[in-house]
Amino acid sequence: MTKKELAEKLNGTEYAGYRIFSKGILQEAKESGLVIVYGASDDLMEFEGAFEDEGSCYDGGTVYFDRNGVSMDGTVRKYSVTAKWCDGEDEEGNPAAWSYETDIPHETFKIWEDGELYCIGLVFAIDDIR
Repeated sequence: MTKKELAEKLNGTEYAGYRIFSKGILQEAKESGLVIVYGASDDLMEFEGAFEDEGSCYDGGTVYFDRNGVSMDGTVRKYSVTAKWCDGEDEEGNPAAWSYETDIPHETFKIWEDGELYCIGLVFAIDDIR
């Protein structure tokens, strides 16, 4: 599965709290070497798939990581994703509680909550981070 195919599968997911994706989807992501990035609650950046971890980003912020996971002590690692809290929108102008910026090649998908855009998540390939 490619990152684009996975993003298409995830697009339109309804936010239902922590761990919103099925075990089947997460297994497919893992087997395909893909990482899913999305927001949970008002303070977490979740990483699931080829590696599983989470980073704190209350009110937005940058989470640093490498293939082994998130830097828990704040040490800057080679790769990062910056979370934007209530500071992003989709191509139609819908505001999102969570959106992200990164230099890693990625695809995006949308998570909805009660008819409103909750998160513009990312999918990237683990092979794109060395």
